[in-house]
Amino acid sequence: MAKFLSILLAESSLESFPEELLSDIKVRQFFSKLKKSPSEVIFDVGYHSNFVKDLPNFEKRGRPDIVHFALLSCFGSILAREQRLEVIIHTYGDKVIKLDSEIRLPKNVDRFNGLVLQLFKNGKVPSATPTALMSMTEKSLPDLMKELRLKHDLIVEFSVRGEQLSSTDYSKLIFNATNPLLIFGAFPHGEISNLPDDVIDKKIGIYGEGLDLFAVISQILASQHMTEEEFLARMPTSDKESLTWK
Repeated sequence: MAKFLSILLAESSLESFPEELLSDIKVRQFFSKLKKSPSEVIFDVGYHSNFVKDLPNFEKRGRPDIVHFALLSCFGSILAREQRLEVIIHTYGDKVIKLDSEIRLPKNVDRFNGLVLQLFKNGKVPSATPTALMSMTEKSLPDLMKELRLKHDLIVEFSVRGEQLSSTDYSKLIFNATNPLLIFGAFPHGEISNLPDDVIDKKIGIYGEGLDLFAVISQILASQHMTEEEFLARMPTSDKESLTWK
């Protein structure tokens, strides 16, 4: 029975302004007017749409709002409130961000971007305290997956190209594991490109068409909670009294 759930947002569209674009005079003029350096700005196609198509893999970049909404879905869930949810972010630029289970993220995306910039600069947030709500290291996705494979008995990648399962079927699969890890690509288009096939136990789709990531995560976490409730409803009262989620 899965008492604890982990989520990995892979190749997330979260990065400071790419320095490789500085060769463009329009970009240099933009930062001259802004009076900031690229490291002080989160790359966002909402503001930088004129520059994004000059980048490699541009279809995966410049959407911090996708990551922000996904995190709000995660940390607004019942599992998170019960401190039974771990969330890890792997970014397009191979940064790995771990979030404390008690973090309360800002609802405004601009404030969220400011928090991420602090993290990119200092390696943790808050920077002056021993315990960080967000901490960052650098690691490739294959290397990160080698570590996670040792910890998790079930690793599931969610993708529109995966085997289509009902909410009942995928929730039972997750619930019956001991320490499951769920992987989602946190970018606008395409598939996770650097995810080794040999570390994935199952590739699952929940709908035949692409859905917003925050909606997918909300659906899966809600279904998971309903599976737990059904399990508890069938459990004898004496067993419920001794059950702990820790």
